[in-house]
Amino acid sequence: MPDQSLQTPLNAVIDIGSNAIRLRIGALGHDGRLDIIEAVRAPVRLGQDAFQQGELRTPTLERALETFADFHQLLSRKSVPIKQVRAIATSAMREASNGRVLIDRVAETTGIRIEVISGSEEARLVSLAVRHALPKLEENNALLIDIGGGSVEFVVMEKGQVIALESLKMGTVRLLSRFAGQSDQDFVRLLDEFFDANAGKIRELIDGMDIDICVGTGGNIEALGQLGRQMLGSSSPKRLKYGELKSLCRQLDALDLDERIEKLKLRPDRADVIIPASHTLRQVLKLVGKPDLLIPGVGLAEGALLDLLQRRPSDTHHDALIWASAVGRKYHVDSRHATHVRDLALQLFDQLAAIHNLPARDKVILELAALLHEIGIFVRPDGHHRHAWYLLNAMPMLGISDDEQTLLALVVRCQRKKLPEMDDDLLATLSKKESDRWLKLVALLRLAIALNKERRTAVKQIHCRLNGKTIEISCKGEGDLLLERWAALRQLEIAEKAFGHRIEMSF
Repeated sequence: MPDQSLQTPLNAVIDIGSNAIRLRIGALGHDGRLDIIEAVRAPVRLGQDAFQQGELRTPTLERALETFADFHQLLSRKSVPIKQVRAIATSAMREASNGRVLIDRVAETTGIRIEVISGSEEARLVSLAVRHALPKLEENNALLIDIGGGSVEFVVMEKGQVIALESLKMGTVRLLSRFAGQSDQDFVRLLDEFFDANAGKIRELIDGMDIDICVGTGGNIEALGQLGRQMLGSSSPKRLKYGELKSLCRQLDALDLDERIEKLKLRPDRADVIIPASHTLRQVLKLVGKPDLLIPGVGLAEGALLDLLQRRPSDTHHDALIWASAVGRKYHVDSRHATHVRDLALQLFDQLAAIHNLPARDKVILELAALLHEIGIFVRPDGHHRHAWYLLNAMPMLGISDDEQTLLALVVRCQRKKLPEMDDDLLATLSKKESDRWLKLVALLRLAIALNKERRTAVKQIHCRLNGKTIEISCKGEGDLLLERWAALRQLEIAEKAFGHRIEMSF
């Protein structure tokens, strides 16, 4: 009999991490909370191969394939269809040169499709799990710290909203591989020096914000919470104070690997990585003012499962807009101008929908492009479109895919000056369909920027209609609109090429 307490069908997530492969099967209850009915962990350390040798060795590949075969059988027993399974891979698979071999063989033998996700997508999914587990977090400014085997994801949350994120290559398996062969004392010293070299990136991420609370996720942090209870008698494995964490570091450092296994009953694949995890966590808490650490017991797998179960595209749109707002503040964008350009661009998108036939998702890309088109001025006003292109390609993003990020950066890059030729390196990877899509978004953005040329927000309403083979665009607003008219007319050649129609504008 189906479980009457579940609101949604069972779905599953397979998290292919650097230190282990995890399976979570669950559903949403009628109260909207995540109900995990099966949680399995297989100690397959892909990161050891990927970070030391750059590829996965045959024995590691075979263990991974055996794990997927076991998971596939379990999914069948639980009646979870493959179409309701999401498999996500992180750092190790991003860096293994032969990761495609595992992806192809898993698809061939089980039908499960592995998706290699970015560090920013990791951070988004972790934050989704944390917000679900800790709804009262919206009352505080918080730093989320997800310590994995290959990377550490940092997410800054202001009153429950994600405003900044970063993924740094300082995961536990990576650090073990990097400093292999060192004595215990030298290993800890090198860990601290390595953290100091990366501390500036974390300070820049926080950007002077007062952090009220830290939230830690990942198996190592959960283990530290349990060790706090076991070794220090702390009040709860779900909370650690900075002083308790510092004491834990000292006591763990005093034990060798065998002692951590025998005395603390840690698994071998936890006993070695717990040292870099504890010191990384200690340093982060010290850097942000030594706040308490909450340990909700959720992570990437739970976040991915929630994402799968909720299936609300509007959530990613909301995340993208919050992120864009934070980026705009960071680079001191003229928010009044950017917001008005956004409003004009969206009017044009909607009014010309029957002509441009762009997918609805491209409206989000255009909205972000309008809000962020001037971030390059922070670097240098001259050539700011080129600086914005670089920044948008380089920064982690929230709420959009890697392909969408590339398109966004390219649209912003071409907001002004002469368009690149189709054989230019900038456009070399675009197909004919993709280049048509890019050109239409560029035309819409350029027209919107032109219609606020004087930054007076003078143009208020736009009305477009197709009259035979001519697109008629009527703009209404305040004042004579002469400069806006002049600027818009200069963009008509590009717009006519993009939409395949002659365009007439009236003001």
